[in-house]
Amino acid sequence: MGALVGPSGVAFATTAPPTVASTIPVGPYPAGVALLPDGGRALVTSQSTGAVSVIDTSSNTVAATVDTGSGSYAVAITPDGAHAYLTHSAENTVSVLDTATGTVSATVPVGAAPFDVALSPDGAHAYVSNADTGTVSVIDTATATVTATVPVGAEPHGLAVSPDGHRVYVAVPGDKAVQILDTAGNTVTGRITVPDTAFDLAVTPDGARLYTANWADHTVGVIDTATGTATGTVAVGANPLSVTVNPNGRQVFVSNYDDDTVSVINTADNTVATTLPVGASPYGLAITPDGRHGYLADFGAATLSVLTIPLPVPTVTAVAPASGPVGGGTAVTVTGTDLAGATAVAFGSAGNAPAFSCTATTCTATSPAGAAGVVDITVTTPLGVSAAAPGDRFTYTAQADLAVALTATPVPGLFNGRVDFTVTITNRGPSALTSGTVTVPLTTPTTATSADCTVAGGKVTCTLAALASGAAATRHFSVPVGLLTSRTFTVTATRTASAPTDPVAADDSASRTCKAASSLNITCS
Repeated sequence: MGALVGPSGVAFATTAPPTVASTIPVGPYPAGVALLPDGGRALVTSQSTGAVSVIDTSSNTVAATVDTGSGSYAVAITPDGAHAYLTHSAENTVSVLDTATGTVSATVPVGAAPFDVALSPDGAHAYVSNADTGTVSVIDTATATVTATVPVGAEPHGLAVSPDGHRVYVAVPGDKAVQILDTAGNTVTGRITVPDTAFDLAVTPDGARLYTANWADHTVGVIDTATGTATGTVAVGANPLSVTVNPNGRQVFVSNYDDDTVSVINTADNTVATTLPVGASPYGLAITPDGRHGYLADFGAATLSVLTIPLPVPTVTAVAPASGPVGGGTAVTVTGTDLAGATAVAFGSAGNAPAFSCTATTCTATSPAGAAGVVDITVTTPLGVSAAAPGDRFTYTAQADLAVALTATPVPGLFNGRVDFTVTITNRGPSALTSGTVTVPLTTPTTATSADCTVAGGKVTCTLAALASGAAATRHFSVPVGLLTSRTFTVTATRTASAPTDPVAADDSASRTCKAASSLNITCS
């Protein structure tokens, strides 16, 4: 599975194309489609009858039909889902539908031939394009009255409100332009000249790009909203009349009215990923909040096409660091795609990370304790589990903590006084020891003898072979004390080498200090 980089630098994984899962018969000439915020119901307008089909999206059936008067083109639903606003071109009105009761609660006179309608993010205002009067009506949704009428140019059609609600973008095909309406003062504050006849438009969720459906040129235009400039076009099907951005920002869907197809554009590189055959004369499209299903009005077929939109499962492409101790606790950065919303980060057979946090492209996870060896780090989201890949491999490195203890036992004697030392080496794990060395330096005039360690070069060297986790071994050596000896000496035993790695340095050494007044008087502590 490859990856593309989106407009804000976010990597997107490529995935399977959308498909038409089913079709639903609705009223004649369906045009506009809108979903309630929870995605549970869709409203579909009828351009000829004014009957609105209410679709139950759980069963994909018509749950009700609501009469709103004359035929309507566009429909928009308030953020709280309580009301829907529908344009009625023949009556020069906008009707306000109570979605709970299915009744029209208000009718608002607007300009001539109202076409599109869009709501502000806070639901306080509805904006209506009036094609025949070249204006945009601003409706106060609290009072259902027009509070401003803004001239915008010849034949305004499509509308899109910026995610922050500060701007309304107006497609003005008669002027080959997109006008920018400032919502604070309800005035036009900018104009973007486009080379094509922009009929409809849609803005990305981050507000960075605007896409226009250019019906006469069979293209989709791309506009950089920060600079207010057209940056390019994408060739699509015949006469695109509607454009919709997936709520996840990764795809743009274009309804090609004259060849009965939908072009799907990847926003990562602005290329057409697939062209989907649909019903006759496709028009308005609404996509569920999770980005996984679409409802498309087939204007010429009196049907609603239900689209299934596959979304990619997460992928893991790299981990850093790529190794850590078997005891766990390593902070690992996991890089990939579609990682946001992760519910688990697993380290193979070691199990889930005890702590993790993820963005779209990275996770930071703490490795759990595991066994020595290689595991695949996988990320689970509601869409699936990342597949194992070479880049996700993490190596658990074995560790054996050797703790060194030293005891000193004085053995007084007239001619053979000595101190017997016992070195106890305990493997505190978590892995088995394969080899280890403990060294005891001897400072002049100290000497030593040993039956199980090597004495040479001014030191005692004690070696170990395999030692299981939790097991202990002892080594011994003796330091002679002469009859007339009078001195204090300190003996230190230190782990100087071991395999696998020893993770704890604090317990690597132990010391004992002995004081001899003579071979008959020896004390150690």
